[in-house]
Amino acid sequence: MRNAAGDGHDLRTMTSGLWYRALLCDALVDACQVPIIREHFADALGAAGWPDGACLFLSTRQTRGRRVCGHDSAVAEAVFFSPAAIAAVPHLIAVCGAEPSPPPDRARATLLVGNQSDWDLLPHPIH
Repeated sequence: MRNAAGDGHDLRTMTSGLWYRALLCDALVDACQVPIIREHFADALGAAGWPDGACLFLSTRQTRGRRVCGHDSAVAEAVFFSPAAIAAVPHLIAVCGAEPSPPPDRARATLLVGNQSDWDLLPHPIH
């Protein structure tokens, strides 16, 4: 598939660099659905041939004395779909009500689906 400009770029390999974030505990998605989202995400990426950089992160915040869906002291806030994953999971992004977003904060992120090298997609803190 070539783009309309005819400059030879293959549209199937281009990504925007835009992340999508689905907030948890809102009207569409709650934290207990994270395992289901993770499973559907992995299935979709498998069907798409595991594109490089396609990953799913979970962002959490710490609390005191609360348990949320079996996790001590960590409350899931959002799941983040990487730019390379968007073409493989548009249905999941829509169902979760995900919206364009900056990438997750590295210090509060957990890699749910992807490769260890996907951590390099997240910005490093500036000291």
